[in-house]
Amino acid sequence: MENQFLTPVEVAQMLQLKKNTVYDMIKRGDLKATKMGKQFRITLKDVYEYMGADMPGEQETDLVLCGQDAILDILSAMYNQGLKKDAKRLLRSPMGSYNGLFEMYQNEGYIATAHLWDGETDSYNIPYMKKMLPGEQIAVFHLVDRMQGLYVAKGNPLGICNIEDIKASNATLVNREKGSGIRVYLDEKLKQLGIMPTEINGYYTHVATSHMQAAAMVSRGNGDVSMGSQRVAIQVPEIDFIPQKRESYDIVFREADLKKESGRRILDILKSDEFKCQLNAFEGYYTDGIGERIF
Repeated sequence: MENQFLTPVEVAQMLQLKKNTVYDMIKRGDLKATKMGKQFRITLKDVYEYMGADMPGEQETDLVLCGQDAILDILSAMYNQGLKKDAKRLLRSPMGSYNGLFEMYQNEGYIATAHLWDGETDSYNIPYMKKMLPGEQIAVFHLVDRMQGLYVAKGNPLGICNIEDIKASNATLVNREKGSGIRVYLDEKLKQLGIMPTEINGYYTHVATSHMQAAAMVSRGNGDVSMGSQRVAIQVPEIDFIPQKRESYDIVFREADLKKESGRRILDILKSDEFKCQLNAFEGYYTDGIGERIF
């Protein structure tokens, strides 16, 4: 696994940076890279070394938690708090919803989180988990509901109220990376509306790898509209937030992992008053039903 080679684009997505920033890091020698023909390739081990993090598998850890939301950082911190120096730790991976489920299917000891909307059933996550984890005995627990919506410039100069308006107003979209829950939602909605990606300015050329980057690009005028969470929009005063969908953000385990001490510890944290209290301190989260098994 440590010798797995990544492209600069994949590293940019993993670190939530711009592609050009990764090239600059390589040129400065901050990030090790190998020249293969005309292309640079970076090993996964070197990426983890740059982050100052342990490679999954280097420590005797039971589980690796995939996902980008800040609540997972809180969960990991609470899990690791007070552990002895040589105790097993919960590692974090920044992979988005779709990619996290794929990684969970490929590797033991991974937990995925997801906010994947299925347009056919108008439901979240379960349809994808059933299809992407075939043959696996899984257990799905609810984390939080979050409001997702459109990011537009302050005052909404183009009058964008929904996804249809992106095409109608000839706006430039700041898209999200493939594999993210937002990208899946946008693609599902465009399909329902009969709008081709080629009809949307910026669909292929303007891509952000996080909610914050998407909001920042709109605030700087690098695009007219993007989509992301309400929580991030609150942190960027130069944009307005147009609510679109209240989504379910859930966590999936293998049943076998729930029998491990690490799995039980995570569930105990999810159901604790302390964890819920920390989440309630942030705007944009709805904590009703947190920790309840939904599948």
